[in-house]
Amino acid sequence: MQKWSAAMLVVLSAAVPAIAGARPPPEQQDNLINDRFAMTAEFVNARTDTQLRLDSSAGTLGTVVDAENDLGLPARKVLGIGDVTFRMGSPRWRMRVEYWFLPLDRSGNATLTKTINFKDDTFNPGDQVNSQLNMHVLAVGWAYSFLRSERYELAASLGFDAIEFSAAATVSSLLMTQREDKSGPAPLAGLDGTLRLSSRWYLGGRFEYLKAHLSDVRGDVLSFEVTTLYRLNPNVTFGVGYRSFHINLTSEQVGSSGMFDLKTAGPLLLARVGF
Repeated sequence: MQKWSAAMLVVLSAAVPAIAGARPPPEQQDNLINDRFAMTAEFVNARTDTQLRLDSSAGTLGTVVDAENDLGLPARKVLGIGDVTFRMGSPRWRMRVEYWFLPLDRSGNATLTKTINFKDDTFNPGDQVNSQLNMHVLAVGWAYSFLRSERYELAASLGFDAIEFSAAATVSSLLMTQREDKSGPAPLAGLDGTLRLSSRWYLGGRFEYLKAHLSDVRGDVLSFEVTTLYRLNPNVTFGVGYRSFHINLTSEQVGSSGMFDLKTAGPLLLARVGF
């Protein structure tokens, strides 16, 4: 993930002059909607369901594997997600950078109960398999608030998620290991909104989606989040909510064909610092 971390640093470095040069907002009643800069940390108690298939180099279909049930990967994991948002000149324009600092990295150990064809190897019932499945995400997005007042804000967003995942399976007794690594950007469009309920309470929501079919690869990505926020003081906000992320990819390219379907979702806690 070093390349994604470096990309995040580049984006944030470019953002610093814009933040430093922004005029301070005029004197006004404390309102989360008017923050020009904010940093958020979320912790998601996520449950994950994963289906994957890796075909042979010659294109022979592999076995569809349930990573949690067949390979013993833990279904529950706490994700840590950091978010930096700032307004660019006009209060209607925002930029957001998000990074999964506690990514979806899991490992497991299981005794197989069925035959699994994974890439160019065959794993048989009774084999003791050590497996690993990792997914890292860096997201960058821009939003324009086409509806905005002192009580609500609704924006259209456009950005991309840089997603990297790797899968590996090893049978130590047979000295057999198969590994597959994939990464790439996924452009997303969506909506981002905030509703002020009172002087301290807010509702927030974000929805992003992509569906594409390019050459021999097709897939879709869906991400959404809903939160209830409590503004403790002009700079500190806490919240609870729910977050979901779903990615489905199918490749028919000979030599790298297969399927990957992952959904992770769960309740979240967040802390936000803004001004």
